[in-house]
Amino acid sequence: MAAAAAGSLRRAGWRLWRGRAGLRCQLYPPQRALHASAVLRRASDEKKEPLASSPQQQFDSPPTDPQPDHEPQGPRSSYTGQGGQESEDYESEEQLQHRILTAALEFVPEHGWTAEAIAEGAKTLGLSGAAAGMFHNDGSELILHFVSQCNTKLSDLLEQEQKQVQLGKTEKKPTDQFLRDALEARLRMLIPYIEKWPQAVSILLLPHNIPSSLNLLTSMIDDILHYAGDQSTDFNWYTRRAVLTGIYNTTELVMMQDSSPEFEETWRFLENRIADAMNMDNTAKQVQSTGQALAQGLMGAAVTITNLTGLNQRR
Repeated sequence: MAAAAAGSLRRAGWRLWRGRAGLRCQLYPPQRALHASAVLRRASDEKKEPLASSPQQQFDSPPTDPQPDHEPQGPRSSYTGQGGQESEDYESEEQLQHRILTAALEFVPEHGWTAEAIAEGAKTLGLSGAAAGMFHNDGSELILHFVSQCNTKLSDLLEQEQKQVQLGKTEKKPTDQFLRDALEARLRMLIPYIEKWPQAVSILLLPHNIPSSLNLLTSMIDDILHYAGDQSTDFNWYTRRAVLTGIYNTTELVMMQDSSPEFEETWRFLENRIADAMNMDNTAKQVQSTGQALAQGLMGAAVTITNLTGLNQRR
């Protein structure tokens, strides 16, 4: 009698456990789905078989040897525990977007700042070209990603140069040379994409892209003047930034038109504009130069529009 009762209790407990397990299977997938868009699910479905064929890449990545020089080519694995928390291997949508945009830069010279370039970049990571649907069709996110990367590289370069000066390993540059070298270093980052850069400029000038574009531009100018030793707190703070912004923008426009070897005319133009800025000896001249820089920027914008319509291409 007691044995029969115990057997009944065990069977009842087994049915209850199976019922709870089934409930967990129904509840947890929607929680995981909150961490990925429909595009990501589609890309993951298309690559499900190749990933399953190499389980070592998913489960045997040693945390002590991340090998940063070789990024994984497929979507990274993510696991959800019973409490709904993601494991350490989880890759957020923002991180995946960053990898896709970085990979897409390789295809900009061929496809321009377009969804096609993003799709090709996604394919190099083992994703479907449909992953381009994660981004706007105008290519603005790809351009802003590139500009942000360039600004970060320039900031790192200036920081390293400052450390070398502080350690006494190199002499501090005169201000005019420092500003010229900093702007030239930043502009040289455009060279691999110079043929497609007029397209980028036109996209950045679209109303919905202007705030982000302006924020990146002012951040770059702030970094340059910071490492140049600018500590002004008066009206000169605004004037110097306005002048340096005008110099960068006009030199960028000259660069898109420059057909001289190694952009010699561009660097000569930049050197002359920096010299003009350094020779300003009073506020009146500063204001006048600022106005001239803005006027040159408007004229340069007209040149850019002409380029985009095919009426005045680089030769």
